[in-house]
Amino acid sequence: MSHGRPHDKPQNGSYTVVDRLTKMRVTSGTFEGLLQRIGQVRNAVGAVSGLDLRTEVENWVCEEHPEDCTEIDWSIPKKRHLMLSDVLHGMKVMVNFKLQGNPLVDRDEAMRRGEICKHCQFNQRFDKPCTGWCTELAAMVHDIIGHQGLPVDAYLHACGICACFNAAQIWLPLDILDKGLTDEMRKQFKNVVVPMPDGTSLPCWKQCGNVE
Repeated sequence: MSHGRPHDKPQNGSYTVVDRLTKMRVTSGTFEGLLQRIGQVRNAVGAVSGLDLRTEVENWVCEEHPEDCTEIDWSIPKKRHLMLSDVLHGMKVMVNFKLQGNPLVDRDEAMRRGEICKHCQFNQRFDKPCTGWCTELAAMVHDIIGHQGLPVDAYLHACGICACFNAAQIWLPLDILDKGLTDEMRKQFKNVVVPMPDGTSLPCWKQCGNVE
């Protein structure tokens, strides 16, 4: 399945969509403004977004404003520009699921995943106003994994597909991580192949759900 990517500025001057979660109508003169406004409205009413709010809104905009969209095949993994706000959003989703009492995977499994992430082309640095782990990000990592850490942590950044912070998500069971993914994300993870230093290639460890 593919869907489009909205142009930043629509032909008629503004985008208007109804947020399927809050049922509120939101309008903005640009796509980025619309995305930001929907996030603000959800935060104001206490509504929790999934990992990829951007993809949700892209779908809605292209359904209601097809003339302002470019068709893209979303099953092909693509890097995207990440900011601290994207990573914090992904972390909040993980924290919400972790606080429901779900256990962590064992240290060996977390290390196996971390080694794959370390060499993955989608292990991306992200823009942030600090060095190291910013205070809010560090607090969220602690909420998820406690005081645990791995030697590979220094090489882990954020996932370019789901925007999750890799040093935290490698500790969570796949059934928990799957709750925040879109079908497009699942398909992209399925198509990621990571070249390892020994010359072999491994699939991404984050194979969630049943996708074709």
